[in-house]
Amino acid sequence: MYILLYIFAAYAVGIISCEYGFFSYIFVALFSLLVYRTFKTKRFIFNSVIIAFLILSFVNTYYNSKFILKQYINEEAVFTVKIKKQNKINPDSDYSSFDGSVIGINGRRLKQSENTIVYINKENNTSENSIIQFKGRTADSSFSRNRMMFNYENYLRAKKIGAVIFLQESPTVIKKEYSLMNEISINFRNYAEGCFYNSLSRENANVILSIILGNVDYLDEGLYDNIKIMGLAHIFAVSGTHIVLMYASLLKMFKLFYLGRRPSWVIAWIIIWFYGFLIGFPVTVMRALVMFTLLFGSEVLYRKYNSVNSICLAALVLTLYNPYWIFDAGFLLSFSAALSLIVYNKYISRHVEARSKILKTIYLYLFLQLFTLPVVSYYFNYVPVMGIIYNVLLLPIFTVILIYGFVLLIMNVIFYRYIMVFFDIFDYILYSLRYFVNLTDRVQFNGLSVSGMSTALIIFYYCMLIVMIYAYNNKNHRENNCGAAILLSFYIINFIFLPFMDVNLYFNVVDAGQGMFTTAKYKDINLIIDCGSTSSSNFGKYTAVPYMVKRGVSNVDGVFISHWDEDHYSGLRELMNSNITIKKVFSSYKSDEVDVVELLCSGDSQEIDDRLKLEILWPDEGYATVKSNNQSLVILLKYEQNSILLTGDIESEVEGMVSKYIEHTDILLVPHHGSKTSSTSEFVNNSSPSIAVMSYGKNNYGIPSKDVISRYEDNGSNILSTFEHGEINFILKGDKIYYNTYTGHRSDNYYELYLAGIIPNMINFCLLVWIMRSKGENYEL
Repeated sequence: MYILLYIFAAYAVGIISCEYGFFSYIFVALFSLLVYRTFKTKRFIFNSVIIAFLILSFVNTYYNSKFILKQYINEEAVFTVKIKKQNKINPDSDYSSFDGSVIGINGRRLKQSENTIVYINKENNTSENSIIQFKGRTADSSFSRNRMMFNYENYLRAKKIGAVIFLQESPTVIKKEYSLMNEISINFRNYAEGCFYNSLSRENANVILSIILGNVDYLDEGLYDNIKIMGLAHIFAVSGTHIVLMYASLLKMFKLFYLGRRPSWVIAWIIIWFYGFLIGFPVTVMRALVMFTLLFGSEVLYRKYNSVNSICLAALVLTLYNPYWIFDAGFLLSFSAALSLIVYNKYISRHVEARSKILKTIYLYLFLQLFTLPVVSYYFNYVPVMGIIYNVLLLPIFTVILIYGFVLLIMNVIFYRYIMVFFDIFDYILYSLRYFVNLTDRVQFNGLSVSGMSTALIIFYYCMLIVMIYAYNNKNHRENNCGAAILLSFYIINFIFLPFMDVNLYFNVVDAGQGMFTTAKYKDINLIIDCGSTSSSNFGKYTAVPYMVKRGVSNVDGVFISHWDEDHYSGLRELMNSNITIKKVFSSYKSDEVDVVELLCSGDSQEIDDRLKLEILWPDEGYATVKSNNQSLVILLKYEQNSILLTGDIESEVEGMVSKYIEHTDILLVPHHGSKTSSTSEFVNNSSPSIAVMSYGKNNYGIPSKDVISRYEDNGSNILSTFEHGEINFILKGDKIYYNTYTGHRSDNYYELYLAGIIPNMINFCLLVWIMRSKGENYEL
């Protein structure tokens, strides 16, 4: 029985429900179910253990969400920090970053050290494995807060970090080489770097260092992009593949020295764990090491090895240490890939009749791709279709490179002067590998860009996969037809019928920091109104393009740039250079940033259909001013009886001229981010918005003005902001407006949307139950 599967499932559900704020509902539902099952099955101990781990998930998640440094956000303090290691150097930044742990604040020693990242000016020469004291300022880990996007806060929490520190004065070194263990790890890294940098070309040395040390920071960005396109990234992140190869190679080597099986296992186990320590125990290695240890224990103790319980125990051990690993892309990809291999070997492989090892490998890789697709689509939005071929061709070469690299690393200690010819051969092999990888730039097709799967789609996908696997192993069972009928009908309703009938307007205000980025979707029409930020560098690359890709948008019918200030257009260039097709760019005046811009002025309009209309209220034709803000496009979106007013950065003098066109507005994008130069009393009273939205980030401009906020509050407007709420999503349905924010703030009527989705599915479910009961054994799909 898969006891650990049930335990981890309860524990994982507890962590997820704690994070998203519905733990109490899950606890009551699961507790009631288990109490009922206890009386029915008399399995009191088993059900008690499940409840205990559910409670433990809440306690552990709560404990790991508390950080002392969060009490000092945006405050200056004197920190005493253990500097562990330096991170990748960014040539475009004035700072170097170091992983560290805070042991004291303002002269007070902490009871327990707390992990952080310390940003130190490059002018200060700071050593790894040292204890320093300095005056610094903490910064929050919550940056861009947009759904489905890279979550920096979760990334840091996976490293048990709640806040980062920026050094403000030169640090004082208290102690050097404070940790022997750190020193061993650093010396190993330095030895590996010296060994390969002195004997290979720098580019080739970086390749083998990334493989052996499991750190892709060594790789050139272009080369690593090609590696990801080929589906070979797992080679450069130390994983189960590395551990298996090391284990097998060590056993073969020990066999040459006539070492017994048990001593060989023990020595190999010690060496592999020591290797994990040397490279810093990344989560993918920890998963492999825990599973390997269980396998090793079963061999030594002559016990049966259960792969499902083993992988569940590995996941449980890691998430007990840090529950936030469950949201880490590396954790999810590593465990989903390992689970796919277990499922394939247990339920699929015996039905595969191919005799060729290559064909068997292709079938295995195809199933792995299918099984990990939800994780890959959510985090990476790219499926390396040709990766099947690349892995078949390059995995044998990779095996040689890994073993060859380790042998040279060891032999270099003693025979440095006599093995240079082997380094020359190795240099040629690595050059050939890099050449082959770079050839992918010339290949027309390597993979597919995919949108991120929603939670509902991920659940449906795995349900369908389970049914297919069950049907594959039980081809004559009646339940196959029942399961297929249920899933097919649910798919038709939720992913075909309801989307086809959807005529709602979806309007999103993206968290762009100090900037503006909004999108509108109606049927198959996609619009962007402003796309820029001054607080986020490379805004287009890291926010605008990924945001659209993750939502499956490949065609944008129109981009409207209110005016050509950086905080309104900085992401446009990257959008236009991406794979997203932009049909037209509109603005009120021309700019050198874009070659072809269609000019709009007051009076222009576009009636998309009888529900949706777009009107331009400002500027008047021929209007000219030295203030670019006052040349902003003012756009009115009318959807049935509701309206959305987008005002750019217009200031008070233009507001007076625009007010004559404005009546009551349901949703207002507050002019100039809420600056005191805009939102006069006349404008606020005329527009009288039900919802006033401010898009801004942390700034020194006094935005938003307290007086402006007061005017909207006095008018009775519901004020939302990207700074307080993160991304804001509006749904205009008929004559009603619904909204939901990144932080979970929702409109009072939002529950109606849940009911609208649940009711047709409940009717469908009841209908299927009735059909199955009435047809009995004669039921067929």
